[in-house]
Amino acid sequence: MPFPLNYNCLKRSIYAAFAMIVSGTLCVCPLKAQTPGGSTYSAFGFGDIIESHSAAFDAVGGTAIGATSPYAINLANPAAWNAPRTTRFQTGFAFRQFLVTDSKGSQAQNGGYLQGFSALFSIDTARGISASFGIIPLSNVQYSYRLAQPSDDPNLVTSTLYRGSGGLTALYLGAAYQVLPKVHLGFMAQYNFGNIDMSALTDGTTYLSQGQTIISDAFSGGSGKLGIQFTGIPNLTVGVVAGAGLPITIFRSSQYKFSSGLRDTTFYDTAVAKLPFELGLGLGYTFNRVTLLADISTKDYSTLTYRTRRSDVEFRRATRISAGVNIAGSTDYSSSFLETLGYSFGAGYHQQYYQIGGIGINEIYGSVGVQLPVARRVFFDFAFTGGVRGTMTNGLAQELFGRLTFSVNVGEIWFQPLFRE
Repeated sequence: MPFPLNYNCLKRSIYAAFAMIVSGTLCVCPLKAQTPGGSTYSAFGFGDIIESHSAAFDAVGGTAIGATSPYAINLANPAAWNAPRTTRFQTGFAFRQFLVTDSKGSQAQNGGYLQGFSALFSIDTARGISASFGIIPLSNVQYSYRLAQPSDDPNLVTSTLYRGSGGLTALYLGAAYQVLPKVHLGFMAQYNFGNIDMSALTDGTTYLSQGQTIISDAFSGGSGKLGIQFTGIPNLTVGVVAGAGLPITIFRSSQYKFSSGLRDTTFYDTAVAKLPFELGLGLGYTFNRVTLLADISTKDYSTLTYRTRRSDVEFRRATRISAGVNIAGSTDYSSSFLETLGYSFGAGYHQQYYQIGGIGINEIYGSVGVQLPVARRVFFDFAFTGGVRGTMTNGLAQELFGRLTFSVNVGEIWFQPLFRE
């Protein structure tokens, strides 16, 4: 798309170019992607929503609402916090690789992020009382691509490099309680914060100075989630979650820089965005060492207006359907090393929360993982997830992606029951 330049006035050309950048008239398809980077679609809304925070649950396709792991901290359903019988500490890392393809060709990009840190305290196993706190990522923004602006005048052909990074983070605190012998109730409250930084750098030419727009958004808000797990039917666990949030406040700083003698300018603004209402249902069925899992969850983003970036971008309801199977390793002391390993498989379909030009962006994926007991209460989890997102219809981009996640989970007995004579 050419700049709306006035060829008779250099200064007005510069302002016109930056007016186009600020308005965010982006094309999703990258002509030349840069490395490092990530999903081009993270340029919209809050970016990529992180659904799972442990490789143990990534391995089963992110299926966790009805899961009751004896060691992994389940952040999808706080009612599952009564399943571990010891105090647990959990952290991890996710590495992502993308192959972005559009009508112009393909480009590989990669990036990663920490899965945060969580601690769970099994305070009273007899009464079913547990508590947890931690800091976890909620979304990830990581994109980098270049968009050309052709012109009939070879001296005015420019290109703009778009980059973005950051995302939402949550500081959470919650507890779980066994309200009835087979009913567990959990609640977690979150303070949501973070930054999303965006920049657009336009190359200079003979008649057009180089310029850059830098936008930084800082977030502040709260949300909460309520979870229930019912285990009254033999071998079956039924989980339900519901979540909602207060409006999140966005503090924006917009800076415009020029390589010519024009003065740099900075503007400040404040906006409000609505967090989605969340509902989820999960099932888990265990026989011997095999657990079958299935989830369906939905989040309504239809009222979101943050970072649409172009007039044909709309937000909608996001729905994820997933299923998985976990084969737990043997806990017998006489078992061989291979027998102590656990294995997981999963798959899912994710309707993303944005659509472009009336075309919804959807994702289908599969996963595989292994659980490695390093010591009696120490576990390493490895998971690989691969899939495809988007379509090349109407000039959009299709992304093949792979995600390798690693988690370490350490346990200790902190709370011992007191026996009285």
